[in-house]
Amino acid sequence: MLRLVDKLAEGIAILCFVVSSGFIFLNVLNRYLVLGLMRDWAKDYEALRPAYFAVRDVLGGVVVTADEVPGLLLVWVAFLGAYLAMRREGHIAFDLVLDNLSGRWKRAAEGLNAALILGFLVMLFWQSIRMIRVSGATEIETAEIAQGWFMLILPLAALLLALAAMTRFLAPKEDEM
Repeated sequence: MLRLVDKLAEGIAILCFVVSSGFIFLNVLNRYLVLGLMRDWAKDYEALRPAYFAVRDVLGGVVVTADEVPGLLLVWVAFLGAYLAMRREGHIAFDLVLDNLSGRWKRAAEGLNAALILGFLVMLFWQSIRMIRVSGATEIETAEIAQGWFMLILPLAALLLALAAMTRFLAPKEDEM
């Protein structure tokens, strides 16, 4: 079950990254080729003006969101990446103290760590739900997309990270086997 969740999170993160990269590519294409090179050609050659206006109008409608959406999708990539890193134990860990503790004290310290993480994630979940209820229906400035769709990653990430923290704490340790 957790492997399916991991694959789904990884797939969504990749999709968000690809869409974000596509928007950025279109924005750069529009800025340098259409608004730069093609505009200069259209000034010099009257026959190219209809092509310039057509391309500008098509790309202009798409790239208007190219500055805002990639930044909002980056939040999805970051939080899904944080979940995947926690599942794969890829976060930076300072465990020198834990390594020098005896079995019972080590387990108690790990329990305290998990409890603090879970406490923070419960607060993140609750506050993000409140935030979505207050301003989630507001549309982003450049498109008719509700901000709540982008904010949805916060409670989702809180749940995923809580699942990863509990799984990590409850998983049998090598020294317990």
